[in-house]
Order: sequence, then structure tokens, then C-alpha cells
Amino acid sequence: MADYHPPPIGDGPQYFNNAHNLIIQNSTFGNITPNSALEQLGKHVMPGAEFDSSERDPPPRCHPGTRLSIVQRIRDWLQDINRPKNLLWLQGPAGVGKSAIIQTLAESESKSNGVSATLFFSALNGRNDPNRVFTTLAYQLAVQDPSYRAYVVELMLWDPRALDKAMNEQFRKLFIEPFTRRGIGGGSMPWLILLDGLDECRPPDTRSQSESKSERAQCEIIKLISTFVLEHPSVPLLWIISSRPESHLKAFFSRVDVHAAHWEEEVPIDSDEACQDVERYLRSEFENIRQQYPYHISSASPWPREEHFSTIARAALGHFVFAATVTKFIEDPDIGDPIAQLEQVLVIIDNPYMHVEGNPLTALDALYTSILQQINPTTLPLTKRLLAYYIYVYHNYTSLLTVACNILNIEQNRAYSALKKLYAVLDIPHPADVGERPLKFLHKSFVDYLRSRERSHNFLSSDGNMGEGLWLCSVRVLKQAVILHEPTPDISNISLCWCPLDKSAQVQLQWRVYATAACLFGDHISRIEEGVALDKIQSIDFSTIIGGHLILGMPSSIYSNFFLRFEHPHNPGYFTSHGLTRSINLGDVDVRYIRNDRLAHYTIYNLSLSGDYIRSHPVGSYFCHSDVLQAYRFDPEYVAELPDIDPRNPLSEVTGVSPPFSTLLDRLRLRQIQYPLAQATIIGASPSTSCVFFRCNYTSDGRFVDRDSVFSMLKSEPDGTKITEEIFVLPYFW
Repeated sequence: MADYHPPPIGDGPQYFNNAHNLIIQNSTFGNITPNSALEQLGKHVMPGAEFDSSERDPPPRCHPGTRLSIVQRIRDWLQDINRPKNLLWLQGPAGVGKSAIIQTLAESESKSNGVSATLFFSALNGRNDPNRVFTTLAYQLAVQDPSYRAYVVELMLWDPRALDKAMNEQFRKLFIEPFTRRGIGGGSMPWLILLDGLDECRPPDTRSQSESKSERAQCEIIKLISTFVLEHPSVPLLWIISSRPESHLKAFFSRVDVHAAHWEEEVPIDSDEACQDVERYLRSEFENIRQQYPYHISSASPWPREEHFSTIARAALGHFVFAATVTKFIEDPDIGDPIAQLEQVLVIIDNPYMHVEGNPLTALDALYTSILQQINPTTLPLTKRLLAYYIYVYHNYTSLLTVACNILNIEQNRAYSALKKLYAVLDIPHPADVGERPLKFLHKSFVDYLRSRERSHNFLSSDGNMGEGLWLCSVRVLKQAVILHEPTPDISNISLCWCPLDKSAQVQLQWRVYATAACLFGDHISRIEEGVALDKIQSIDFSTIIGGHLILGMPSSIYSNFFLRFEHPHNPGYFTSHGLTRSINLGDVDVRYIRNDRLAHYTIYNLSLSGDYIRSHPVGSYFCHSDVLQAYRFDPEYVAELPDIDPRNPLSEVTGVSPPFSTLLDRLRLRQIQYPLAQATIIGASPSTSCVFFRCNYTSDGRFVDRDSVFSMLKSEPDGTKITEEIFVLPYFW
């Protein structure tokens, strides 16, 4: 005789069909009892996933008085009988307190005696199996509600292997069937189901096999739930899913069908409310530490001092995990010295790259390390190049992703693949916004982590000299634009691997790429070690590069820094020994050899002292062509306002104001008479590709100030003493 298989539930006899508020006591159906059914279901749960599990004790929860507005908006949604959507996605970067918000909601729901189920994913603790998500939730519901428990008994009777089936079939049997066809929970207050940290849900496979499976499993969970709430809006189940804004989750929640099923609440990292909440948390924690160590901390004076508190609050900038990591380090009972621990925290905040015994940010570093470990090994080299770019290139206007990728020669598809695991720590623009919205680090602590070789385990430097690689990319761009014997760079020659369709946007992007390449070249030229890419430097036409900055309207400070790097290189004798730079007395510069077929540049600053730093205040930036002076005050939108400018002949479209002196050469001759022994620098490997760079500082009464003496003079001279700095960059045929 063939084996008999009982019909699947829903098709065979249904002992409790349409049962409501059914209570079973001491009953047996076949070999299944309520207790044995729960026991069988309990074998398919993820231990420790509940909000009140001892494995999570003490759990993260919202500090009193914090996250009030977010929690209140969610509670209003829970209590709204006319709510349009039954699914909420709570998303935010790593370490902003999403789990604390979910914990707080779960605890308040428990106190109200409502039916709820919670699942706190944790890859570190093994709570991440997608095949046990719905069984874990079902077990909690069965424990709390007799009618649902009765349904589970029937399910175990008719289909003992139901819990071993695929996830979509589990969802059908454990949620669709009981809540839609059986009407369980009907007429009652809504049941709340919370899933925290969905991005940590992944199959128990090796990493190389599980990445795509993890994303598919996470998206399938969202699809099952979103479809359920769309098709059955009257079912009294409310779902909250929290996660980091990973790229695949953002994309899936943006799908038309899923978007219609949910509403979204973002937990920002640096909003005013977040910063105030973190400050409130810090003050409370410091007070607890003071009470814990009454013999260490005097009650007669405030602790910590307000300036120290402000330092920590500014460093946290709304980042709860940073604040929690710091206070736990200071409170550490194994050390038992909060004053010394606080001093270490202040040291690491002031200098995040300094080695200190007992890293105060160990827990935070572990979080960042775990995020980086999720990057696919095949895309990891590109990820490192992009992160290195944003670590090394810190000028605001160079932070567009399209600029970075065209500098690094990384296509759009490869860029988003390389960044897909970093949405928890980076604000990555949508492709439609890359022309205007920059890529940004969500918190400075991640930048500090990457810059510290010790803390990041040499993450950015493990594949060689990243700075050198970026510099070579800048050389590639400059060589495309700087054409020998042309008076100005031809920006249209720059090739774009990620190119906008709009022609004016394409031209503007080429300008930005050139400007960034010039900054990279100047910033890193001083760090090039001996024997590295000398031929690349020798092939640059420095007499032509000057004109590129006029086309772009670059800030005079950035422009001047390009040439300043040659004045004080990392290896002072390297460029000179290879004929790339040579020193010359200003009085020996032959004005007859200053070329009139190139652009020359002059910048003037007023210098002042701000703490331990010298501040430069640009007064004017002037470009000279054929002894005709062109002048303008730098405007960040300069390029955007001149979309029709001809890159080959920018002066045809540029009008300036009359300068305060007749010609640039007159000013140079005056400085030669006043300071004939001042040092100038000739930059360039051959007479036809060179320029002469000169910088002089002088007081309001005409006294020459050596560069190394500027700081001390500003500090020692009476108030009102002014020092002016002039910078000349002149195309020079020596």
C-alpha cells in the first residue's frame, strides 16, 4: 500500500476552522498536544532573538528623554486606526540607535499587554538564519495567544514537516493561512511584529557563497511581508523592519509595489535632535560615573570640565555608538580610574592617529571592521581606491562621485558595485543626483579609523601606496589637457568614463575633473619618493598649466598651493638633482624671458593669526596675458555662469576690473629692487615647459619677512601689524 500523506492544511479537515479565542487545555490530537507543538516549533527558533532574552541583557534601549520625536511618530502610527500602511521601514546608518528604538517600542508594547513578536538579528551571535525568521516569530505569537497556539497544533497534526519547508511556504502556513483564512486576531488590537537589523540576516554558508544569498533572502522577507500587507490591509498585523540603508534594501524598498506598502522613518546621524539627544545621554552617563567613583572625582568641582565635555560631544556629533563607546571606556571597572581614562579619550579625539595604550574606540573600530569585511573581495581594490580618494582629497568641491570616478577611471556600474556595502557609513548619492550631491562620510570617526593604519589594520595601505596611485591618476588627466605649445589647457581633451548626456553638464564635469587633478598633483607632488614616476613629472608643461586655473576659476589659495609644493617638497634635493626645479635669486630673474604667449598669475593675501594657524585672506587674483592684466574676484559659481566659454580661448569671454597697478611686470620689477636676494624657484624640466614661482611676505612699512618668521612676527608684533603675502607664477623661458 502506498504511504498515506495527510492533506496540507487548508485543503484537509480543519478542526478549528473559524475558531476565535479558542483555549485548549490538556487535549491531545493524534500525538500532538499544545505543549508538544510548542516544543516542536521551539526547535526552529533563533535563541536569544526576543526583546527580553537573557542573551541580550542588558539590551540597548533609548536613554530617558532621547529619541522622543521618532518614538512618538511611530507610536502615533501604531495607535492610528486609519493608518494607510501597515509596514514601517526604520532605516539609518550604523550606530545611530535603531536597535534601541526597537527595544523601547517592544518594551512599551509588552507593558500594554498587547500581542507582539520581536526578532533582533545578530550575525555575531548567530541570530541570522533566514529559514528561522518566521518560525521564531510564530513561536512567540503561539506562546501569547491561545487561538494562534491552537492553529499551530492543527498545523503540526496535518503537516509535521511544515517547519522545514522553504521560507515562502513557512510564511504562507504561519501567517497567510491563520490570519486571512482563519481570521485569527480579528476584532482585537493590532499585533506588533518587529524585526531589527535585517541587514544582518544571512544564510549559514561561507562568506564567498552567501553574499548574494543573503541579499536575496533579505529582499524575499521584505517581499513576503509587503505583499501580505498590500493584499490584506484589514489583517491586524503591524510590521516594523529596521536596518541599515544598504544599497539592495534601498533599491528593493523603492520598487513600486513595495513602496506602496510601507512608510519610511530615517534615523539621522547628525541632526539637531540627534546631537541634543547624545549630549543628554553623555551628561547622564558622566553623572553615573561620578556617583560610581566618589573617591576618584571631587564633588567640589564639575567633572568633566565643560570644555572637555564639549570636545566629546562635538566628536560624537549625534552618533550614539561613539558616545556609548567612549563612556564605557571611561567607566571601565577593570581600570577603575575614570579621570585617566577621560584623558586618554581626549588625546585620541585630538589626535585620532596617535598610538595609545588601550584604544578608547575599540568597540567602534570593531563595528567599522565588520562593515569593511562584508565587501566582496572582487570589488575590494576599487573600494579601497575610492575610499583613499575621499580620504586624501578633502576640498569640498571635489567630492562629487562622478569627479572621483573620472579621476580614477572607474565606470558608473563598477563604482556602485564597489560602494554597495558602505551605505551604513557613507551618504552615497543616487545616480540621478551625482552631478550635484556629493558623496560624504556620515561621521568623522570613520575617516579617522581609515586614516589610522593601526586602528584599520592598514586597510588603505595594504595594497601599496594609495597616495602615489591617486597622484598618477592626476598626471594622466593633466597630460590629456595640457598640450605642448598651447597657451592654455584644452579641457575638452579630457576623456570621461562616466559621462553625463547633457553637453553643458559634460563640459562642466571636465572642468571639475581638471581642477581636481591639479589639486591632487600639487598636494602629492611633495610626497613623491625618489625614483617614483620622475618621467611623469618631467613631461608636464608647467608654463601651460597656469592657464587652466583661469579657465576653471579655481580659488587662488588652491591654485597657489599647486606650486607651493615644489618650494618645500618631502625630499628637498630630489627635484633639483633631476633638473626639475632650481633656485634663483629674485634679482636674477630676467624679465625679458617671461613669456607673453602664456598666462601669468599673481595673488595677494593679507595674513593674520588665528590661534596656532596662519590665516590667508585673498585680496585679489590676477591673470596676465601679453602684458594685459585680467582680474576678477573668485566666485565658486564662476564656471557654471559661463557655460559657453571656449576652453581654448577663455580670455575672449572674461572681462575684469582694472588692477591697482599698470602691469604685472612693473610689480615684479619693484620687488626685484626691494628684495633682490629673495629666493624664487624655476619649475620645469626644459626651457619651453617651465615657470618661475616667487613668494614674498612684507609688513605694512615695507619690511621683508622671511617665510619661516611670519608666525613669530604675527605673534610678537603689536596689534595692528599687518603682513601681506604676494605670489607670482610666471611662464619663463630660461
